Amino acid sequence: MKGVKELKARLGSIGGIKKVTSTMELVATAKMKKLQERAFASRPYAESIAAMMARVAAFAPANVSPLLRQPDEVKRECVIIVAADKGLCGAFNANILREAALYIAARQNDGIEIEAYSFGRRAAQAVEKLGFTSAGNCETKLELVSYSEIALAMRELGERFVQDEFQKVTLITTEFKSVVTFVPKVVGMLPLAEEEDESAEEKTESSEELDYIMEPSAETIMKRLIPKTLEMKLFSGVLESLASEFASRRVAMKNATDSASDMIDDLRREYNKARQSGITGELLEIIAGAEALNG
Repeated sequence: MKGVKELKARLGSIGGIKKVTSTMELVATAKMKKLQERAFASRPYAESIAAMMARVAAFAPANVSPLLRQPDEVKRECVIIVAADKGLCGAFNANILREAALYIAARQNDGIEIEAYSFGRRAAQAVEKLGFTSAGNCETKLELVSYSEIALAMRELGERFVQDEFQKVTLITTEFKSVVTFVPKVVGMLPLAEEEDESAEEKTESSEELDYIMEPSAETIMKRLIPKTLEMKLFSGVLESLASEFASRRVAMKNATDSASDMIDDLRREYNKARQSGITGELLEIIAGAEALNG
């Protein structure tokens, strides 16, 4: 059995770790709620702007924007990877980076050159470690990144697509489904495909039955809507990833706190046994010494 001093030191050490993990759990819960609200609030806007574009597309020519150009052959693809800036969030980073590595490996097997654009320090580290060509990275901490920074990054990638440096742009992020469910997701960004959402299709069909008067023209509206749609898809992907990251960190820290509590209970029982054994041994020594003195 371990000594009393050693057990007492371990109890103090694990107690300190428990305080840290418990605090991190509270912080992650608070941040997760805020980011969850932001992610959920962005969904209706993203869906509405996509549905609006689908309605207007029925009245605009197919070649209204080079971002709609379907390449004859994909030789180079840009993969946008959204991960976390930090660890201690369970398997969150491992899951998204494994999904990205599998996707990139499959595309490379098809003979396609890959460049990776990273959001989050862990994504940038993975791109460097795995030897992928970097198309750039967001240097701002993801919690602090603004819509304008994300829009600028999307515009730069869009310009490179128009210049035929890329024939395809894909987003790999984490979809936030609930506080305990978040899964990696691959989203096609460019070329901008026709909206597959059922509600958007229904609205498009209903729009064909109506004779809209558009001011300005459908072409002008489409040229404004297409970049905004891409920016919102990327912005929404970053928000969903952030909400998933802190949900995963909350679960990880809760599990760590519960494990620390269990270890403390086990060590406290062991400590009490060792302490009682020590007291009993001292009493026996005193009794033996007294008997020896009494002859």
